Amino acid sequence: MRLHSFAFRGRSILAMNLNVLYTVALAFFIAGCGRLDVSFGPLLSDVTVSPDQISPNADGQTDVTEIRYTLSRSAYVSIYFEGEEGDRYFFRQNRRRSPGSYSVLWGGVMDEPEIEEVAGGTNEVLSRVLPDGRYRWIVEAVDDNGHSEALDGAISLEDGDTEVPQLENFAVMPVVFRPNLDGLRDDWVSISYNLSKEVQNIQVYLLDPQKPGVKVHIAEGPNTIEPEEPGNHTYKYFGGVDLNAEPPPDGEYLVVGEANDLAGNRVRVTRPLTIEMGGRPRADVVQGEIDWVNEINRVVSVPLGQKLCFSTIVKNEGEVPVRTNGPWPGQDYHFAEDFTYESFNSIASRPENRDKYWFELPGAFRFGLNFSTTGYAYPFRWAIGRQQDLEYLEIEGESAWYLMPGESGQVSGCILFDGRPPGGNVLWWGGLIHEAYGHPNDFIDRITVNVGEE
Repeated sequence: MRLHSFAFRGRSILAMNLNVLYTVALAFFIAGCGRLDVSFGPLLSDVTVSPDQISPNADGQTDVTEIRYTLSRSAYVSIYFEGEEGDRYFFRQNRRRSPGSYSVLWGGVMDEPEIEEVAGGTNEVLSRVLPDGRYRWIVEAVDDNGHSEALDGAISLEDGDTEVPQLENFAVMPVVFRPNLDGLRDDWVSISYNLSKEVQNIQVYLLDPQKPGVKVHIAEGPNTIEPEEPGNHTYKYFGGVDLNAEPPPDGEYLVVGEANDLAGNRVRVTRPLTIEMGGRPRADVVQGEIDWVNEINRVVSVPLGQKLCFSTIVKNEGEVPVRTNGPWPGQDYHFAEDFTYESFNSIASRPENRDKYWFELPGAFRFGLNFSTTGYAYPFRWAIGRQQDLEYLEIEGESAWYLMPGESGQVSGCILFDGRPPGGNVLWWGGLIHEAYGHPNDFIDRITVNVGEE
């Protein structure tokens, strides 16, 4: 028992000493050589680029080459090309990759943006096909220990489509846009350019630099050519108010045009656009009610030589000022014996009113009266408030009356009947007219008006 025990202890002591010696030796090795790389075998292998001659012109014949490689451990991979003059073009640069085999197609395109600052914006070439010629390809890998390996070869490009599409004379007008449909700098933004060659895809959009991932796409208007065809192109951007939607918030934006062809050439242009005083105008007749003088059971009887009179209240229910124009509340109109009548245009044509420009004014809201046999939409019109109800604002040298958000305007007027309307007893009603844009509130509070004797 003692001899066995002693022998066992002897072997244990010997094993312990060997472990200590191994640990000490390993420590000296690490201290002298740095971090130990316990990986074995090549980092990069099985690198091929085939075919070694391509014609990147989107004709479907050898447009691309396949680049293949294998990594034995995680590494950062770069794939680049060097021209005969030594210029270097990166296809992939320091891309993190896990162990495994990889394959990627390359069609001679380099994504190295070239930016040209021009008056009012930038022109950018985002990617282009390399010129024809012979190039040296390099696939390089660097692992986490800083160990790098690279393999190279040669490839030729011929008959490539190197013509970059251009959006020539890209223009945005006006540069300050007020999408509130008041007729002042708000009818639309015109975007125009000449496309130099046929492209695969083109898009024009509004971009908020503070929200680069959000694009408001703008569609091209009717044209004799397709959007992808070369030639002159024009867009109209209404800010969304044409679709009864709220425009983008006030602020600084970019109008962006992007185009790419089948070969991979891609360009982008940007021009600034400022949006201010934007919003969808909303005016309503309060409770949809008109106070018709002497109305009984929805009928008003008016003897010849007397007047049909009314009053109503219009409120700005939106968040932007609503533009309006005379004639002012209290204005009377005349219905003559020969079935003719004064309209707001004839009132505006009077010598004393010609400088007031009370003719139809795009963007202005007015309250009007209409009847079923008129043949003309709302010939009798008034401003949507008295002058004391409104604000007189000047915008870039143009002055106009506005009903401000949340405010109400009183409207009243009369029509003197010396003759009867065609048809005798006919339906009458009120409405809000947004001139040049339509009738947002129509057929308000309809009544029958009996004029004179049957």
